[in-house]
Amino acid sequence: MRKYILMMLMSTLLLAPTAYAHTMDKSMLYTDVPATTPDLQEIMVLHSTGLIGYNGTDMALNPSENLSRKDFAGWVGAFFGLEGATVDELAQAAKNEEYVSSLEGDITYKEINTALFHNKLDIEKPDATLTKEQYIGFLTDNIDVDMGGHTLLQMGGFTYGPTGTIEDVVTGDETGLVIDGKTYMLSGHPRIFADATEARSWVGQELEKSILTTSAGHHHDGHETQSTNTSAPTLQYIQLATTAQAATDEKQEQVTNATPRDQQQASETADTTASNSSTVWIVAIVALLAVIIGIVLWKRKK
Repeated sequence: MRKYILMMLMSTLLLAPTAYAHTMDKSMLYTDVPATTPDLQEIMVLHSTGLIGYNGTDMALNPSENLSRKDFAGWVGAFFGLEGATVDELAQAAKNEEYVSSLEGDITYKEINTALFHNKLDIEKPDATLTKEQYIGFLTDNIDVDMGGHTLLQMGGFTYGPTGTIEDVVTGDETGLVIDGKTYMLSGHPRIFADATEARSWVGQELEKSILTTSAGHHHDGHETQSTNTSAPTLQYIQLATTAQAATDEKQEQVTNATPRDQQQASETADTTASNSSTVWIVAIVALLAVIIGIVLWKRKK
């Protein structure tokens, strides 16, 4: 009986679709980066391209720690698709390609500028080191800088993908999103920023941001290399409007679309509410004073 159950489990694993093997949603990236982290979207964008990854020891990011040259070199190796299956191998490959001069100590802004931006950035303190959190902010601020006809994303074999309403979802061995009548397939290692991971629940939602692989890119997810020399680009990152954000946007739109008369009525209602509130407080204070005076007079009569 136990042998039969084991065979069934193995069969299930073999028959299961492999497209979702490395899918990561906003709660699965790092053990110390919860889904409520303010800069989670920025982290997921960089993680999806290989510009940040794991340290080879655990699944923690440790954002307050200084970024070491070794970790940076490992991430650069992943981003540029260098040969290597581990952080150590990728870091050594990056050093061999002279993206870094050493694997010892902490990386500086100047070294990052040289390795990723062709020294195109004007940096206030080039010799300063930085934490991983600062590195994330630094790359996010400069990811779209034009370096003579190409950006950092394009250097890694990526480009921004479609945005808009998801009209339909194609499911099966692979998943695809239909936007403006065109189907975009997810890569084998997508990063998903959404309220739910069930693809069918995305229908009707807004795709705020996406990143596509390009036919010329080699991408690495931090564990194994994926060559994308194919004619059809795939979605490496998708960012859907969350429920809370959608509600906020709807409220803002209602305020924006309100007529002058609606805005006047809203203002009058707010003024009336404030006035009523003030009246209640005045009545309450007068009543309290009356009670106090009554108690004082009663005691004097006694």
